[in-house]
Amino acid sequence: MRLKSIGLFAAIAACIVVWPLSAGAQEVVFVVRHSDPPQYLSFDEIQDDTPLSESGQQRAKMLAERLKDAGITTIYGTQAARTVETAGPLAKALGLEVQVHSYDDTDGLIHLLRSENSKDRVLVVGHWSTIPLILKALGYTPDVAIERSAYDNLFVVIANGQEEPTVLHLHY
Repeated sequence: MRLKSIGLFAAIAACIVVWPLSAGAQEVVFVVRHSDPPQYLSFDEIQDDTPLSESGQQRAKMLAERLKDAGITTIYGTQAARTVETAGPLAKALGLEVQVHSYDDTDGLIHLLRSENSKDRVLVVGHWSTIPLILKALGYTPDVAIERSAYDNLFVVIANGQEEPTVLHLHY
């Protein structure tokens, strides 16, 4: 099963490399939920400074391995430590800084994506509650729900001109 997942990821990455660039929109936006916080904390106990668990750190490394050749040029996370830690291994591998934005400001993030990253391949690390808002703001109309206990969601949003973007929902 793991080989199938790796093969699927490789095929998607190959498609992204040759996908035509849409005018005025990101080439590709990868939207991922942060990795796992410590399991001994209840959802109500998790704060902005809560770090990743060991399994979350391993998942962040796996994400970096999967996306290292995707051509990502910009990475955004929120003020929550676990988003920055999730993006950290990839940022380090690519020599990038994780740009922090407020999880309360989806409109501001979308403005940044359109004004400063309009031709880039971008990774956005968000939360179970912000990913559906981000996807909607990027033009994806179907409702998306992220379970609070699921940390493996990865959405690949491929601009499609004035049409609704193509969105691949993967798990890593």
